[in-house]
Amino acid sequence: MANNKILMVIIYCVLTKNGTRVSSFFYVIELQLIWSQSAIPQSLRECYSNNPISNSSLPMNLRVLVDILRKLEKHSDSNVDMRTMTSSILHRFKFDGIEYHKEVQSANGVLPFAATGMQRVRNSLMEDLVPGNANILPAHVLSLEERCTLHRIISNTILKPDDMNCPRFDNTTSLRSCPREEGVLLTSYGTVAPGILIGAIAASLQHQNVSIKQLVASLEAHLLEETTTDNKYNWKYDEEEIDFVLPRSEMIHEPSMWYNQLITSNAELDNIWLTTIAGELAEIVLFQGPLLGNNMTLGAMGFWEYHWSTQFPNIYYLVNEKEYFEATRAELMGGIDGMIIAKNLQTWLNDLYSLRLSQIFSMYYSYDGITFSAKLRACEREHMLSHAIPKTDLREQTYATAQMLAHRKSIAYITPEALERMVNVATKKFYTYTENHLSSESSCHPTYEPQVEALVVLDGGWSEEFAKNFLATLLEDLDVSMYGSRMGVIHGTSGEWLLNVTNSPSIAYQELNNFLSASWSPKLNFTRVLETVSAHLNEVWKRNQEYARIGDLGQVVILLTPLGSMSNDEQQSAITSLREIKHNHPDVHFIYYVSRYNENLFKSFVLSNEDHMISTNNIKLISHYAFEIPRTLRSITPLNSNDSRNLQFEDYVSPSKTVTYRIHKHWTRNLQKLSIHTFNYGTMQACLWIRHESGDLKTVNCTKLTGYEEIALTNDVKCNDGSSCPDVYLSLGNITSLYRCVEIDCKTPDQVRVILRIKTNQANFVGPNMKTISLCIFFVLYFLGRISA
Repeated sequence: MANNKILMVIIYCVLTKNGTRVSSFFYVIELQLIWSQSAIPQSLRECYSNNPISNSSLPMNLRVLVDILRKLEKHSDSNVDMRTMTSSILHRFKFDGIEYHKEVQSANGVLPFAATGMQRVRNSLMEDLVPGNANILPAHVLSLEERCTLHRIISNTILKPDDMNCPRFDNTTSLRSCPREEGVLLTSYGTVAPGILIGAIAASLQHQNVSIKQLVASLEAHLLEETTTDNKYNWKYDEEEIDFVLPRSEMIHEPSMWYNQLITSNAELDNIWLTTIAGELAEIVLFQGPLLGNNMTLGAMGFWEYHWSTQFPNIYYLVNEKEYFEATRAELMGGIDGMIIAKNLQTWLNDLYSLRLSQIFSMYYSYDGITFSAKLRACEREHMLSHAIPKTDLREQTYATAQMLAHRKSIAYITPEALERMVNVATKKFYTYTENHLSSESSCHPTYEPQVEALVVLDGGWSEEFAKNFLATLLEDLDVSMYGSRMGVIHGTSGEWLLNVTNSPSIAYQELNNFLSASWSPKLNFTRVLETVSAHLNEVWKRNQEYARIGDLGQVVILLTPLGSMSNDEQQSAITSLREIKHNHPDVHFIYYVSRYNENLFKSFVLSNEDHMISTNNIKLISHYAFEIPRTLRSITPLNSNDSRNLQFEDYVSPSKTVTYRIHKHWTRNLQKLSIHTFNYGTMQACLWIRHESGDLKTVNCTKLTGYEEIALTNDVKCNDGSSCPDVYLSLGNITSLYRCVEIDCKTPDQVRVILRIKTNQANFVGPNMKTISLCIFFVLYFLGRISA
């Protein structure tokens, strides 16, 4: 919260005659009202003390921001809704205009950083009009790197070097001479300023449209109350040195010219417009208008410097020949997106009261978009612009915002008539800019997101930088996230974990940064690696048994070994270990990413249909194979025979997806019944088919599930061993959602919840309202089909 203060000039006057003091006095002049808070809040100083914020260990991308938001949402109290969450994030982490002051020496208790940039003016006004409590957030669940990344990714400022001689894209050695824009991140649809979007959401949930006169009067009354308290001006002076002090009642209180404008203004200030486009254009008017007139400029663009991977955008450099950086392209995109969402948000919350901030970011910046609202999405922002930002409203709000910001900070006094002319110029330039440049961000392209647990094995065949780049690309392609894939990394020589299995991209990126400290060797010890893999798989399924959980993400081991080799003895030892894993966990997949140099060696490790070998440089083939891996179901038995819990697996399916589950033939011999239970989140189609290893003919039967419904599929086919049993597949798709997914396990509100149950004992399994279908039907049809063929 900004601290409101009165700026006083205290003059100590000494009157002399012929060199002799005649009298002396204090003269106190009240110049004008100012708002100031340049000192970095205590809660953010950890990001500037012995931890250079510009060298973040996390990339400035959407995946990291959404991961951080999800952690805050998951660990917040149940009464913390999106209104509380957004306003608290702004007051806890957003602090604009922080600049580095090189003349200040960093020392104990002294930071060479302060919020002296012009962005802080609007930021402080926003804090006044969007109240919030910074202490509500469970910030302790975030690591230091995550807290500082969130602060950096939503706090806008321009860091200007002394030598503004910036190359465009060719000379990376001179990048430090370019101005840097903070408070931006990279999305699939361009670079945006997410702090502006969060501000728009917070403002729309605490919407205020306040008269300028009323706003100034309320602030003035508050200040008058503060400054008239007893002993407010408790000046210390030596009475023997001072002849008199001018009483406050006799001081000249001449209001500023901006103040005179405000107390007669008929304008109203809308806090949504303040935080978005009107605020951006008002800054152009105030800080460029008096200097450039009709030649004001906006939309400064830039380019990313990547830390060690193209998936790791770290610093965003601006390029603008005129060196004016108000309303950059990223800020305009964030403002436009903020207005689009703010226009619709209240309507969404009327039906989807549990909508979360992370869901808005993940949906809006995706191909699917916000599906429950006419597919609003960032790649089509140009089509929504005119509805979200009407021209008349923009001019009025830019004028009102400029008046308020000028009262707090301006480079010149501007008459109302001149201010209106400049506002008209700025708004016209904005619409011209959007007409000419917005379409370049509007390429909508679908993405394919696997959901697997990937155990990545990395040997020393690549340089550390190339290996980290490769892994960062895999992290993106596999969609490592809270509702996506999990990933772990195993050292190819020692078999030790370089990255414990995680679904947090923030944690993964932090650990990738530490890979330089690992001891690398080009030697592959596949047997030792398989021991680590086997121990992990055993632990996962033991834990699943403890929790009576029959399913999990499909599991895949990805071996990255372009130069790996082994002796005959080592090869035989590895094959023995591999066969043991295949026996205990036959549904685990293996992908061998090798080269022409060693592809013949690894052909001997392709033991089943679950295995693939890639000998080209096409990394996308890994995610292609991973995308085809189904979820795993097993007809396991409880560890405790007296355990009365149902063996089940809970899952959530999106309308745009089809999820496939597989019960490997090794487990179908114990399968008695499989049930599908829905919870009236929508309708879905469940399809079942079987497949023997000897052929690819499939027998498919589909049924529709609606409301609170459960169907049971009984297995009447007897098979003595796994080799004579078929694989059983179940797919869930063709979903129509009722938008009732409100729990924290829901990635989006349109997901449909389903529970799958397996019993190895038929007793008490079929309920009175349960539909029963025999799997025997599928098997009979399958064999008849083979005979007729």
